[in-house]
Amino acid sequence: MFRWLFQFVLVLCLSIWVGSIVFFSIVVAPGIFRNLERGQAGELLSHLFPDYYLVGALCGGVALAVLVLLFLFDSGSRVMRLFQLALVALMLVASLYAGGILEGQIHRLRAERVTAPGRMAREEAGKRFERLHRRSVSLNLAVLGLGGVALGTTAVRRRVPS
Repeated sequence: MFRWLFQFVLVLCLSIWVGSIVFFSIVVAPGIFRNLERGQAGELLSHLFPDYYLVGALCGGVALAVLVLLFLFDSGSRVMRLFQLALVALMLVASLYAGGILEGQIHRLRAERVTAPGRMAREEAGKRFERLHRRSVSLNLAVLGLGGVALGTTAVRRRVPS
């Protein structure tokens, strides 16, 4: 009965989540780096990231809950719902890891690159920063890609027997 409402909420959550990744990655971050010094840009982004990841966590949590309900109560393809559940669960885990663990480490290493005593310590902090930053970017790209697939699978209509 409420399948259409659940489907709407699912598409809305996935669209907001994927859209926020695209907007942040293509518009916000490059614009900030274009208009501020590198250090200032990094500092500003470090203040925006908690909200960025919160949006992902909220959208992912709601989407996951809706998919569980659809899996349990919808008479549609359980295989497709299970696939969608796996996609959104992977997206959510990657996003929570990037926002909850990596972002704090990256923020600490950003400061350590400047304040560490000695050139060697600063260089080592810089290397660890770059490695974790690349991991964070890769996770965000993975969430984006999985989100595109998840959105695509919601557009697939099952045939209703005549």
